[in-house]
Amino acid sequence: MIAAMWRRTCSDARIAVACGVLLSSAWLSGCALTTPPQRSEVLQRALPESTTIPQGWQQAGSLPGEVGDNWLASFNDPQLQAAISEALAHNTDLRQAASTVLIVAQSINLAEAQMLPQIGGELGETRTRDFDEHNTNAADQANVVLAWELDIWGRLRAQKDAAQANYATAALDYAYARQSLAATTAKSWFAAVQATQLLALAQQSEAIYASLLTISQVRERAGKVAEFDVIQAQASLDGAQASLQDAYNNLAIAKRNLELLMGRYPAAEIAVALQSSTLPPAVDGSAPLSLLGRRPDVLAAEQQVISAFRMLEADRLALLPDFAFQLEVGRFSDNVISLLDLNPWMGHAEFGMQIPIYEGGALVAQIAIGDAQEQAAVANYGSVVLNAFNEVETGLGNEHYYSKRLVYVDRAVGSLDQAVQLANDRYQAGASDMQSVLQLQARELATQASAIDLRYALLANRVGLYLALGSSFDSAPMVSPELAGLLTP
Repeated sequence: MIAAMWRRTCSDARIAVACGVLLSSAWLSGCALTTPPQRSEVLQRALPESTTIPQGWQQAGSLPGEVGDNWLASFNDPQLQAAISEALAHNTDLRQAASTVLIVAQSINLAEAQMLPQIGGELGETRTRDFDEHNTNAADQANVVLAWELDIWGRLRAQKDAAQANYATAALDYAYARQSLAATTAKSWFAAVQATQLLALAQQSEAIYASLLTISQVRERAGKVAEFDVIQAQASLDGAQASLQDAYNNLAIAKRNLELLMGRYPAAEIAVALQSSTLPPAVDGSAPLSLLGRRPDVLAAEQQVISAFRMLEADRLALLPDFAFQLEVGRFSDNVISLLDLNPWMGHAEFGMQIPIYEGGALVAQIAIGDAQEQAAVANYGSVVLNAFNEVETGLGNEHYYSKRLVYVDRAVGSLDQAVQLANDRYQAGASDMQSVLQLQARELATQASAIDLRYALLANRVGLYLALGSSFDSAPMVSPELAGLLTP
């Protein structure tokens, strides 16, 4: 009898193994997934039919040629390089983005785990006490369970591909966050240097108006001018001193913003340069369509479309039957059976199919949700693409018009400087009044401030243009070869 049970158990196990082999073959040769949409197809769906992407940038100042990298070195500013290096090492937002990539990476492992056999163990012990007979009956059971959902149609593979697209999205977002941090730190550095120069100009302004007040007081005591000149000069000095306090505060704010990016306590203690580097030569603009494969944020939006496409495919495949295989092998031990020297090994194999028949419309609703999510991802891709184009066109336009404007502002500074000197000479000679001197002096100082603002607007705009064109701050491209390997071809 025992031999018969053993042969039957072995026979059942062989049948289970054979079923497993057959089902494994079916799983390995399962249905292929649908090919995801190509970039051109996604772009066509994302933009209106009337939208035409030109061969070159439309704004004046665009230069042909491929966009290069390592823009930070072109400024030749060691202090700026040190500030960006510190920000990349200690910025809290960037560290958070890096952690997000690690979290999303685990979703691939979770998706892969669903495709593999699940093996578990079961241990149990039961004890029954007979108080009348004063004996205890013990029963032990130990089982090993293998369960496997067979991905015949590809639903689990679609979910895995969606997870891989989500991981690529997170990695691309991190790459762009890193580039954006470098650009933002550079802009903040320039803003701090700009505030330093404006503070120096405010101090110069205070000294000029203090000198004019002294001159007017001397001339008033000599009876050459009225007290009205002294009052005007005093009012201008008071205004300059008030502006000086604003300049001190603006510099402190600029320093704190920079320190915050660098992960420091915002104490406004960082030392910044008194002068910044000159604007590097004009950057090549390449072609608008090449931007789609170069900017990480655009590629991340494309991967979001791929992920939504795969999840919609998985939702549709959920309408098909699910196949699962389970094998359980274990040993049962009991006091009574032990007396008979049995304690049999037992095996149990099960192959099942689950067919969705009626679920209250849940599966259909999930498909509708997935379809809407894919449409939203496509629309978002179009928005990101158009915004990227707009950033480049705006940056090119700003550089063109800022440069032209700066020429006239510098010329105006030179002319006003001569006019102020002549007005001072005429005032001391009694041929002009204090109001004319003060007006010309105020115009000269305001124009000098405009020239400073324009120079640093050009520097900040250039950094923004580098970022918009997909130019990396270091020698490595924004989308590294390793990162490009994650993208769906």
